[in-house]
Amino acid sequence: MSVIGIVSMKGGVGKTTLTANLAAAMASALGPDRVSVVDLDPQNALHLHCGVDDTNSPGVCRQSLANANWREMALPSVHDVLCMPYGMAKESERKAFESLLYMHPDWIGTQIDASGLGRDSVVLIDTPPGPSVYLKQVFACADLVIVVILADAGSYATIPAMESWVASMAQEHPTAPCVYLVNQVDKSEVLNRDVVDLLSVKLGAKMAPIGIHADESVREALAFQQPVLAYAPHGQASHDVARLADWLIDGLSR
Repeated sequence: MSVIGIVSMKGGVGKTTLTANLAAAMASALGPDRVSVVDLDPQNALHLHCGVDDTNSPGVCRQSLANANWREMALPSVHDVLCMPYGMAKESERKAFESLLYMHPDWIGTQIDASGLGRDSVVLIDTPPGPSVYLKQVFACADLVIVVILADAGSYATIPAMESWVASMAQEHPTAPCVYLVNQVDKSEVLNRDVVDLLSVKLGAKMAPIGIHADESVREALAFQQPVLAYAPHGQASHDVARLADWLIDGLSR
C-alpha cells in the first residue's frame, strides 16, 4: 500500500479538486478497488468532488471517536474510488478528534492499515491548508507528500514556511519525500510564466515534472460532481492529470 498526502500552505490552490481528479485518474490506470481517498479537512468537501453522498456516513471523525473500523463507513464512487469523508462533525467532535490525533501521532496510518485496503492499493489524503495536527499525521504515514502551489507570488512566498515545516518534521521522525506541484498554470499570462520559471529554478528536482494547466472544464466537472477525466476526457487538464497519475504510479512502484 502507498500513501500520498496532498497538502498546501495556503487555501484556494485547488488541492481538494486535484486530490479527487488524481484519485480518479489513478483508479482508471490501476483498476477497481485499488484507490481510496481520505478527507482530513473539517470542511468535508472531498466527497462532493468524488460524486458521493455522505449523509449516512459518520466519516473519519466520528468513526475514529467511536474507535470503529474506517472501512465500515467508506463510500464507493462510480469512478472506482473508495471515499472516506471527514463527516458532518460538530465542533465538539472536531476538537475531540484533533485531541485524539495529538495524543496518537500515528493514528491515521494505523487506521488506514486496519481498514484492510490491501497491499497493492493507493491512498490519497486531503488535508486543510497550513500547519495542523492533520498535516503532522500525514507526514507520519505518507510515502510521498505533494505540496500544491499556484504560479503566483502568494504561493512562492509560502515555500520557505513549507520547507521549514518539513525540516521540523524530520526532527520527530523520518519524513516522506515532498514534491511541489504547480496547479492552474496559465502560460498565456506573462507573470504566470515568469513565476513558473522562478519556481523551477528555486525548487529544482523537488518540483514535479508535470503541472496542471488552467482549464475551465475542471470547474465545470465539479459542478456536475464528476472528475475532469470523465467530464472532458480530451481536455488539457485531463491530459495533465492522467500524465501525473502515470508518473506517480511509476515512481511508487519502484
